[in-house]
Amino acid sequence: MKALVKPKPEPGLELIDQPIPSPGPSEILVKIHASAICGSDIKIKRWDPVMQNLIRTLPVIPGHECAGEVIEVGNNVSKVKTGDRVAAETHIPCGKCNQCLRGRLHTCDNMQLFGHTIDGCFADYALFPESATWKLPVELSYDLGCLLEPMGIPYRAVERAKIYNEPVVVLGCGPIGQFAIAFSHLQTAKPLIAVDTNPLRLNIAKQMGADFCLNPHDVQVTESIRDITSSSRNVAVIIEASGNVKAFQELLPTLRAGGKAMVLGQSKDNLLLSVSPDIVLRELELVGFYGRLLWDTWEKTQDILQTGLIDVTPVITNRYRLADFNKAFQEAEMGNGCKVLFVSD
Repeated sequence: MKALVKPKPEPGLELIDQPIPSPGPSEILVKIHASAICGSDIKIKRWDPVMQNLIRTLPVIPGHECAGEVIEVGNNVSKVKTGDRVAAETHIPCGKCNQCLRGRLHTCDNMQLFGHTIDGCFADYALFPESATWKLPVELSYDLGCLLEPMGIPYRAVERAKIYNEPVVVLGCGPIGQFAIAFSHLQTAKPLIAVDTNPLRLNIAKQMGADFCLNPHDVQVTESIRDITSSSRNVAVIIEASGNVKAFQELLPTLRAGGKAMVLGQSKDNLLLSVSPDIVLRELELVGFYGRLLWDTWEKTQDILQTGLIDVTPVITNRYRLADFNKAFQEAEMGNGCKVLFVSD
């Protein structure tokens, strides 16, 4: 089979031939039909310091957002059978640590990560641990199935924010931001404001339900938000999906007292807040999100897609074969599209 591999501790990826793996007792062999490039995959390709600290064993096959068909199952597998359609959960919990026993499997103390600490899905075939396998309905396409993983975090943020007829700002219109816009629109955010410097992504944000799309290159964002919401401090919720700490810092004063900041974007930069005026006196709520609730989030996001409550297909802007990985990663890194997929024949 063909597999895209991180072979050495240096920038770059390599497409190689290697044998199709055999599933262990609790593993599932899956033919990958659709997989998506995540920002963390770009960091693996670049070999950013955060990935150097996380990935201790090379070579490794990256990729964790995927869907495919079950080809073979291990002797102890009971959850799925040959021919089933499945998607992969990235977080592989131990089930025994303090976090797992408290029901927080997604923040397991001994977490393995599909596509990071174990081989992932940028290959013709991949091994899924049964504990990290989600069975897909036949009505859901593989393309949409592979989006359930990245949809989970923005869904959790919107669910936690309890958005109903309230002003919402989504900072960053990459795939995570687009899903946050779609879910916020579904929860009747009004007005729903999207902020990004990429015109193509702002256009997709309109399709996802944004009422106003602000480009910092064209307008003064905080002044525009004040005009839209009729106040300098009238935003109920900010969903930070950009990783741009400076832009997030500039937006925080637009939150009303009792407002909520839902943080999804990851950054190595520090966020500076004044405890008394910023948090205590205004009773702001600042919440970070990492991963999906297993398996509550998966069930809810899948139901939303199946019932047609949102249409996320405009977020998928590029499809490539695995052999064209260089061009696919270039598109993803340059932001020429939004969600970039690898698809099989």
